[in-house]
Amino acid sequence: MGVLGVREVARVTDRAALSPIAWSPDGRRFAYGGRDGVWMHRLGDSVGTKITGGEVVTAVAWSAAADALGGDILQTDTGPCVRVVRTYAPDHLHGILRLGECLDDLEGGEAALPVLTGGTGVAQESTDPRALLFVDIETTGLAGGAGTYAFLVGCARYDGSVLMVEQFFMVGHALECALLSVLRAPIESSGALVSYNGKTFDVPVLETRFLFHRQAPPFAGRPHIDMLHTARRLWRGARSVVPAPGAQTESCALSAMEQALFGFRRYGDVPGFEIPARFFAFLRSSDARPLQPVFEHNRLDLVSLAALTARAVRLVREIPERVEDARECYGVGRLFEGREEGERAQRWYERAVALSARSWHAGDGLVRVQALRALALRCRRLERYEEAATHWEAIASARACPPAITREALEALAVHFEHRSRDLDRARRYAERSRLLSHRLAHGAAVEHRIARLRRKLVNSGAMLLEDAEGL
Repeated sequence: MGVLGVREVARVTDRAALSPIAWSPDGRRFAYGGRDGVWMHRLGDSVGTKITGGEVVTAVAWSAAADALGGDILQTDTGPCVRVVRTYAPDHLHGILRLGECLDDLEGGEAALPVLTGGTGVAQESTDPRALLFVDIETTGLAGGAGTYAFLVGCARYDGSVLMVEQFFMVGHALECALLSVLRAPIESSGALVSYNGKTFDVPVLETRFLFHRQAPPFAGRPHIDMLHTARRLWRGARSVVPAPGAQTESCALSAMEQALFGFRRYGDVPGFEIPARFFAFLRSSDARPLQPVFEHNRLDLVSLAALTARAVRLVREIPERVEDARECYGVGRLFEGREEGERAQRWYERAVALSARSWHAGDGLVRVQALRALALRCRRLERYEEAATHWEAIASARACPPAITREALEALAVHFEHRSRDLDRARRYAERSRLLSHRLAHGAAVEHRIARLRRKLVNSGAMLLEDAEGL
């Protein structure tokens, strides 16, 4: 009896009466045709499993993949799907973070979750941390569209005090419907989705796959927390809790976030650009062992996502006086300002200014300037012009200030002292300082026009002689 490669079994798919045989790569399973269909057997078992839908090529592949990846097989009406389950106990360490602390931070976070979503569309039942579903996918490419498949979908949620990670694997393109079928249940039973760049990539890819198979996507009306946007506000440029050479402080990649905030560093991690190639190699060989690092990569993403979400919830629930990081205070203020909760945002901005003023870290000087600018803009909107001028003056005298913000502050001060305080000479000095930072032609013309107008007003008021004004 001849031994066929797994892909060669496709030739006998429609000839069920043909006998042996196709072996799995590990030599422990084989498929064969009988008079009543196609069957799959494991060596040593007396009873085989009937294969439906003529999926002879993947019949051996999904069974071998489940063994190689340490998973099981979920049977659906559209075929099998491999599922891999891992659990993380509360005492599991993710860097310096104990995962039990994440659940402690999430408990009672009913008011914090709407802040992270950027709106109020989080239902009361979805505020239970056990109703949050953390989602991350691995795909055949980054282009999107109908040609991009999500071959691995990872879902994490809390089961009691344990973080449970379920990963659903598409063994072959013909079994995509099976993956979508088993994925629908956890999504529909969740309260809210949590992802990292999921609004831009993960969810649109999955929606496309559901629509491609003429199925209604299960995401409609479901709250979605995209932690990438929150991470950019709270931790861009954050200093690592465990100093590490080569750390990218300005990167908002999930691997950079977990290293900076939790001191967790991945070793032997598969690069993201290599993941599609490993899946395509599996389709050719049916050997799932090279995919094991891909599954571990996906699991680490989900654990880090849960940890980031818990930290953000804790910050939003905290009072400003108990937070000691200026960057986080400024970020939380931006979150509240995005929800038009100005009073709460102002408290966080003021805390950021106070912390950065006594900090010796170079990066906190920029945080102070940004917080002062936010306070100045808020005071101006509320017509508290004297307070706004005080904040603008602090910015104008700051050393670590981007030129664009300095110019904005000088122009605001020139306007304030010309039209509100009526201190024309002071307004002229600020306008002349802003001229030094005006590089664009249109902007420079506007500044020159303001300076000329101020000189005329000074001459007319007698505060400046005409010859002095012409000499300036």
